[in-house]
Amino acid sequence: MTIKKIKHWLRFCHYWLGTVVGIQLLIWLGTGIYFNITPSEDLKGTHYYRSIAPLDLTAFSSHDLEPLSSILERFKPMEQVSTIVLNNQPMYLLDEQVQRYQHDCQQQVLVDAYSGKEVLIDADLAESIALQSYTGAGEIKSHRQLSTSFKEWPKECNPLWQVSISDDLNTRIYINGVNGRLVGHKNDHTDLADLMFKLHFMDYLHQGSFNNPFSWVFGLMMLLLSLSGVYWVIENLVLKRYRFKFE
Repeated sequence: MTIKKIKHWLRFCHYWLGTVVGIQLLIWLGTGIYFNITPSEDLKGTHYYRSIAPLDLTAFSSHDLEPLSSILERFKPMEQVSTIVLNNQPMYLLDEQVQRYQHDCQQQVLVDAYSGKEVLIDADLAESIALQSYTGAGEIKSHRQLSTSFKEWPKECNPLWQVSISDDLNTRIYINGVNGRLVGHKNDHTDLADLMFKLHFMDYLHQGSFNNPFSWVFGLMMLLLSLSGVYWVIENLVLKRYRFKFE
């Protein structure tokens, strides 16, 4: 390949790299403006959201609770045991293997601290927990159990309960199907916000993270665009194509 052809392909690649990178930069600018002018409630879905404050465990008499030793005798060895309050009831949360993040696949067992029986997060319990986090005037419209491929919570590995509310925002409340944790709220506003986050972070594979293959490729394209641009600047300087005027 001759030097002339190499320069031709360098110029061709530089122009097209600039086009692709420029489009993504415009997307960044547009979505960045959207994030700045949009209220945080619309971005986070917190219009009717109320965090569930943990209750004081001292409100429950320890004499009425099932001894933890008898609980552990009936389950496989556990790495960690926690006492929590769920739906205003004391519970033992047994971790077979402690995970780093809450959205990781949990290997947990939930046990009623009074009866010592295993507790499963069914539809009634999920709805009760969801309503504790809801401050609007709507009522429960439907519930649905989700097992895999969560469009609105791509990082979540655990099964979820989706509790839909009939209000002006079409609020949807998500409850962890393993331990009853409130995952969060979604509504019509967050649907648009989620799309903007996807465009801004180039999360086109729906991984819920900016550290994805599209970001890597875009970084490489930026590097190649910069290097090819530096080459053309140096060549233009060497060939004295720039005209500098000093007054």
